[in-house]
Amino acid sequence: MTKKLFLDFQVDVLQIISEDMHGELSHEQIPFDMSRPFSIEEVKDRIRGKLSDANLQHVTWFDPNFTLIPMSLFSEQELETYYTLNFGKLDGNQSLVFEKMHELQLVVVYSVPSWILELAQGPLLQKTVHSQITFILHKQFHDHTPDSTFLVLFDHFFVLSVKQQGKLQLCLPAEYQTETDVLYFILSNHQKMNLSNTNTLSAYVQGTHFDQEAFEALWCQFKDFNDFNTHFYSQAAYQKTILCASSVVS
Repeated sequence: MTKKLFLDFQVDVLQIISEDMHGELSHEQIPFDMSRPFSIEEVKDRIRGKLSDANLQHVTWFDPNFTLIPMSLFSEQELETYYTLNFGKLDGNQSLVFEKMHELQLVVVYSVPSWILELAQGPLLQKTVHSQITFILHKQFHDHTPDSTFLVLFDHFFVLSVKQQGKLQLCLPAEYQTETDVLYFILSNHQKMNLSNTNTLSAYVQGTHFDQEAFEALWCQFKDFNDFNTHFYSQAAYQKTILCASSVVS
């Protein structure tokens, strides 16, 4: 088998990404409804079909319910406490997972639907379901620029991650309805933290509803961002450089 397979789950869609022997990626999206067992069984069947001629590399998951804990303060016994303080009582259909990032001395704590975790650790023989946040931070901190802003845009949420002088300043999820919401969130945090006006913004557009053209037109109107080196990346670029970067996972 020469193909590599990557499974990326979000709240209501699975991305199945295949990489051939030449490094070319292809993907398909499979919507599902977690409240319908039949829908989940369809997803499992599609995965089994793909595994017939490919080797599974890893399983990833994203929703905005994640938090970062300094490794020096982290205790595995306190997982539910960390989660409850930020998001309230854990849903009975969710399981708590954590990943350590030794290079940043941080632990990512997040919830995963129990059926996805059981699928990964059972039939798919994976150790865990990885958080996309781990992959995003790994990419940002292995780039050589000391100051950078990463923006990952989904359909209803985005993640803003800011590195200054080689250190993580924030990594936050936020809900948005319009492109203006995203811009003002960046501007507010930029001013609040007194960040350098000479910076790099890497925006990865995952959502189908985000109007990149409208955002860029607004972005150019703010003098705070005049000296930003701004790059917009497609979904394919995000998959290639972040989701399918196998070296992220030991």
